[in-house]
Amino acid sequence: MFNPHRHSLRAAVIVSVGISAIGLAGTSAWAKADIYFTASPNAVHVGKLIHLTGHGDDDNSTYNRFCIQERSGHGGWRTLKCSHGDYNGGGSLNMSTRAQHRGAVHFRGVLTEGSSPQDKHPKVYQVSRTSTIDVR
Repeated sequence: MFNPHRHSLRAAVIVSVGISAIGLAGTSAWAKADIYFTASPNAVHVGKLIHLTGHGDDDNSTYNRFCIQERSGHGGWRTLKCSHGDYNGGGSLNMSTRAQHRGAVHFRGVLTEGSSPQDKHPKVYQVSRTSTIDVR
């Protein structure tokens, strides 16, 4: 004899096991990336040094490079410096720059990825939080 309640319960169990299996298979395939960036001090006078430190890496099979970028006002981002980069890596930077003019200056760390060290147009893979420095 056919029991509709039992049949729907069996179907629900099969669907939930299938969804769980797909979810577990999908999460194990993700590459793990990490990015860290700081800028100090929070306020400086014109002509004084701003210290920038950061690190980025990824365990995917692309060529990664860590870069530090700057933006003044509402203009575009300008790359100050990039690490040498590596496959399954990224790199670290520790640098200083001088405050050029008054106002807010924004800095961020960017992890880029390309197919090789000669790749002319690497893609931005991950971006750190923006640090704002008040220049007086």
